[in-house]
Amino acid sequence: MERTLVALWFADIGGYSAHAAEDESGALRLVQVLQELASETVPQFRGRIVKFVGDAVLAQFPSAELAVRAAITLSNGYIQRSEAIGRIEHLRIGVHLADVAVAADGDLYGDGVNTAARIQEAAEPGQVVISQDVWRQLRRRREFRFEHLGDRSLKGIGSMNLYVATMESVATSVSKPREMDNLRSQAQMTAIRSLAVLPFADLSAERDQEHFGDGVAEEILNALAKIGDLRVPARTSCFAFRGLSLDARDIGRRLGVEALLEGSVRKAGQRLRITVQLIDSRNGYQLWSERFDREVADIFAIQDEIASSVVTALGLSVDQREKRHLVKTSTADVEAYEFYLRGRKLFQKWTRENIILAREMFERAVALDQNFAAAWAGLATAHVHLHGCDSEAHLEKAREASTRALRLDPQSAEAHVAAAQGLSMEQRYADAAAEFERALELDPTLFDAHYYYARSCFKSGDLEKSLSLFRQAQSVRPDDYQAVYLEALVLMQLRGWNESREAYQRALEAGRKHLDLQPDDARAYVLGAGAFARLGETEHAKEWAERAMSLAPDDDAILYNAGCALAVVGEEERALDALQRAIRAGLAGGDWIPQDPDWERLRGHQRFQTLLQQLRSS
Repeated sequence: MERTLVALWFADIGGYSAHAAEDESGALRLVQVLQELASETVPQFRGRIVKFVGDAVLAQFPSAELAVRAAITLSNGYIQRSEAIGRIEHLRIGVHLADVAVAADGDLYGDGVNTAARIQEAAEPGQVVISQDVWRQLRRRREFRFEHLGDRSLKGIGSMNLYVATMESVATSVSKPREMDNLRSQAQMTAIRSLAVLPFADLSAERDQEHFGDGVAEEILNALAKIGDLRVPARTSCFAFRGLSLDARDIGRRLGVEALLEGSVRKAGQRLRITVQLIDSRNGYQLWSERFDREVADIFAIQDEIASSVVTALGLSVDQREKRHLVKTSTADVEAYEFYLRGRKLFQKWTRENIILAREMFERAVALDQNFAAAWAGLATAHVHLHGCDSEAHLEKAREASTRALRLDPQSAEAHVAAAQGLSMEQRYADAAAEFERALELDPTLFDAHYYYARSCFKSGDLEKSLSLFRQAQSVRPDDYQAVYLEALVLMQLRGWNESREAYQRALEAGRKHLDLQPDDARAYVLGAGAFARLGETEHAKEWAERAMSLAPDDDAILYNAGCALAVVGEEERALDALQRAIRAGLAGGDWIPQDPDWERLRGHQRFQTLLQQLRSS
């Protein structure tokens, strides 16, 4: 069995045996309350419930601090929950730091588990008692208070120094729904104006609802990103923290935000439980949390309610334009919506195989709901990106799907972008520009509108407009590495090396930050290779180009950009080999290459001309 160092605790209900003897059904209700509250609280502090044993629960955490915060939150919350059913009860919780063995089923074994159980037995009802090992980790944290209990003899363990832990200020795990006025004043005092939305944990029994949790979180993220006074990092940055055992303050520092929104989704049949909490990442305190127990059909209302509650909790105001952009959907069919979410998750993996699968999901969504505008827009976008990979008439199908989306929802900025991308691929640049402009008019915060409009302008030769749009894309999504790299490419073409050097350096810095979170992203590697090539770091350029091609050996865009980097550093035949492989893989960029300065030294090369002609005629 694997061994690991964890913080863990046991919690049980004080005096449970006596309760059971007096009122068995009432005692069982107390156990149910504990299990429900623990299931909500533990994931909020990046923990995992190992098991429930009678009236007790064993949980593990990635740090001593998170374990103690969770224990105190659970203890306080249990008082409220038990009071709500007519009897105030208290928990006993023992916290320890130990090396444990992890079984295949997730259970924990070892002396450390037994020690945590004995510490819990030494606690009085209402106390969170910690071992000296835990105390050493937290003793300098000003928000904690400790009462030394001295040496205690623990059965089967021996003598151990124990402490009662409390916190100067702690919120319970579930706030009352109508405390918004208090939340507003609390957030205004702390002036939170940046927020990251983390992926919602899948707590469903089968662990098969990750796409659903991601979809809920992403809808909320997209809605909050449209609020003018709030900075929200992109999905790729936020979701990179999935499964990592990091403190909220560490995540906040790495993302450069003052608050985090995190949550969990538990879906069973047609029932849905979503738990969310808003955390001040500067100090780790919880600002607000709430649980939603609804039917799955209520998912759209829940998403909008969460987004609106966060806006209120942060003390933000929204104008009518922004309010219109809070979470909305163009379907009432939950099954169609699930296929749409599956398609969107697949599409974000950005490989040809996954885009094909995403198209199938979008097709199933619109088969269930012919009036689902967002799914039609997704289908149009998938067809655009599949253009050139086979003999299918993808651009024609993209045009049909985007036309359908716009007929259903003329106010959908995403549908206008989908239409514009297809027009750009057809080299109808003026028509594409009109669609992009309409998308930006409807939603100036939509990154894809700025980014793909900039690419379209580059292909058409309008380099000044392209430069401006790539910069606007960066202002919308400052953590994106692609727009800054393409800004450098445009500057190279417009104004030469001296003007583009600084942009290439920024592109490389942004790409490295992205790879810290997404170490297997082939696109970040291949664009970084291009930046290294321009900055004269030849060996790094070749190394990153090869790394990208090894990660995505059949991806036309990766192969093309690897060829660009190799061409810049003088590896002419290897560059042409990569270009040839890209064409075979379905590259459809005959209007991009003439503008791309990376191929400058090869323009007179006979093999290059042959490949370019082959690309234009494909």
